[in-house]
Amino acid sequence: MANASDAYPRSLRTVVEADLALHSVVAVMGARQVGKSTLCQKIARQRGLAHRTLDDRDVRDQALADPEGFLASLGDRGAFIDEAQRTPDLLLSIKAVVDKDQRKGLYLLSGSNQPRMGRAVGDSLLGRAAYRTLRPLTLSELRFDDRHLGWSFLFAGSDKDVVRELGQRAAASGQLEWRDVVKTGGFPRAVAAPTEQRLRLLDDYVQVFSNRDIREILAVETPARVEAFVRLLAARTGQELNASKLSSELGVAVTTIRRWLEALQRSYLVELLPPYSRNPGARVVKAPKVFMVDAALALAAARETTPTGFHLETLIASDLLVWKDGDPTRDLFHWRLASGQEVDFVLQENAKLVPIEVKAAKSVSGSEARHLRTFREQYANCIRGLLVSCDPEVRVLEPGLVACPWWAVI
Repeated sequence: MANASDAYPRSLRTVVEADLALHSVVAVMGARQVGKSTLCQKIARQRGLAHRTLDDRDVRDQALADPEGFLASLGDRGAFIDEAQRTPDLLLSIKAVVDKDQRKGLYLLSGSNQPRMGRAVGDSLLGRAAYRTLRPLTLSELRFDDRHLGWSFLFAGSDKDVVRELGQRAAASGQLEWRDVVKTGGFPRAVAAPTEQRLRLLDDYVQVFSNRDIREILAVETPARVEAFVRLLAARTGQELNASKLSSELGVAVTTIRRWLEALQRSYLVELLPPYSRNPGARVVKAPKVFMVDAALALAAARETTPTGFHLETLIASDLLVWKDGDPTRDLFHWRLASGQEVDFVLQENAKLVPIEVKAAKSVSGSEARHLRTFREQYANCIRGLLVSCDPEVRVLEPGLVACPWWAVI
């Protein structure tokens, strides 16, 4: 497969197309090489938009020297401008155009640098632009399904209804080996590569980011140390963040660790899940959980070859983040008490909660759901708990607690 970005459908496409019918400008953001350009090119061709990439030096120089003339040269049907963060001042000229010509869908932008694009879109195009994140390929997309079924069904109906839905999804997927899915990942180039080359390709990705791309965000004098930081963080995917320990291991200040971490977030390579707490009587651990945006990237960056349960959790987190992006009423947390009780994820939608515990075990019972019970006892707005594992049986463990295989939910 020469180009996995071309081969697989993207569930975000329908969202972006709908945005273009409502907004003059739509910005598609995400990590490098997740398929932003391919997705936007398909949409641009369908809509008859001109296409320019600011990775091209001549195009970039023209946009920098004469942004108004550059936009005029694209014609009046609108345009897709790739890597728009390279000339953030161009957005001021786009604002001038859309203020005069208020047609919808005039400009489709893509970018991989959140501070430049995000701040520019926010400052220059407030109320005129939609802002979307493209993440690595989901498992549903790897199955050639352009729908992301998501997790909202867990909030509705009875336990029996949820079990029925999970059973249908599990049957449609078929039983899968999570380690193989983790090693494949969702970066299109890695997916398209021969199995034995995937981790090497993703390892190269980390090196290029740490030694070149990071300079677009930070003035870094020690890229080797940044690379070491990325690799240490990848080895901790699915775990609580301990900035002080990272500071000690790398020999840099905690403030530097936090600045580097923010840069990885801005580059869409790392996500932090905050702790959930709405119970003033509970002593909740305040540290966020850190996740690499792709389980295979986490494995490669840490230079590991054998996936662990943390990688399965990262695989689940990646799908949950796509679900979270889909609606402003949704949010995602983790939960742990100082006394040790914890659940891996807490889903929130319309002020309702569903806690989820992830296990790599091939067989689970009600005893693995004990922390889900504790959570449900503390929060009256908890709809039900879900125990996700490699156990193929979908069932109700007890009222309000459901068990299912991981391939039934992503």
